[in-house]
Amino acid sequence: MLARSLLLYMYQDFNQSYLPTKPTMKLMTRVATVALAAVAATSSVKAGDTNTIATGKDVKAPVVAAAAATSPFNLIVSENYDSRYMFRGVDILAGTGVLSTTFNPIWHITANDTLSVPLWFATAVKRNAAASRYREFDVPVNYTHAFGNWTVGAGYLLYTYYNAPAFCNSPANQGVQNEANANVAYTFTNSIGTFTPSLNYYYEMGTPVGYKYGSINPGSSFLTPGFAAAIPLTFIKKDGTVTFNPNTQLNFGFRYNGNAQGQALTGLNNWQLQLPVTWQITKIFSATAYWAYSLQTAGLATGTIATGRSLGWAGASIGASF
Repeated sequence: MLARSLLLYMYQDFNQSYLPTKPTMKLMTRVATVALAAVAATSSVKAGDTNTIATGKDVKAPVVAAAAATSPFNLIVSENYDSRYMFRGVDILAGTGVLSTTFNPIWHITANDTLSVPLWFATAVKRNAAASRYREFDVPVNYTHAFGNWTVGAGYLLYTYYNAPAFCNSPANQGVQNEANANVAYTFTNSIGTFTPSLNYYYEMGTPVGYKYGSINPGSSFLTPGFAAAIPLTFIKKDGTVTFNPNTQLNFGFRYNGNAQGQALTGLNNWQLQLPVTWQITKIFSATAYWAYSLQTAGLATGTIATGRSLGWAGASIGASF
């Protein structure tokens, strides 16, 4: 989720970090998830995850530069736009983009341990291909531990969908999704910038008691090897406040996404590339713009609406960190 937008991701800062901005749903695969968000400049969204490489999401929510932690508690907020709602290779809202807000309180438990809750709310820009007014509200809880150049993390994410007939069959077209995740990342720095290879795993736990319809197969899972970089563009701003944050993922699904015939797919899901540039305008405010691309041959779809094999999209966000 730059997604549930530059994504989701899952977003937290460790020393100096950048929020990424979401399943058959979400945005930018939360762009490299919690561990990546905790140590490197990336982008969501997952949406979306936060869009995440969350943000997650798998990253939702665009890349938002975060100042180094100076107190036990920090807050990061951002307003995000994505011309497509791409999540884990699927064009969720074919025919429309998505507007989203990220509100991420962060608790630095110790110098090496961080807990964050990057809340994410999104709405379709216009009526999508299913003629619905789509809404989504996500509640992630992410824990990250750093040691040396390594970061490991785990988390839980509750997705709540409103007005989503393409993948929620309940009478009100609402649905929920419960997801657990684990991740590991390694960060190194050279004269060019900071680089972070990572590995993220997502497991679907099913729906709560009382909900008849879920939006994803319980027991399905998703694996994301990724690579991200944070490269200061000193030829634009010599103080390093403008950074180029490219990231890429090769995604694998295990009965996670489906095709237009309703078949659950296993194997290579998609390859994704995101090219964000972030300007840290002041110590508090930052702005990000990005272009992204996804290539898939698995026949991915949202309900009966097929996702294009080769898709590009763009987005932007304005964020603040306190």
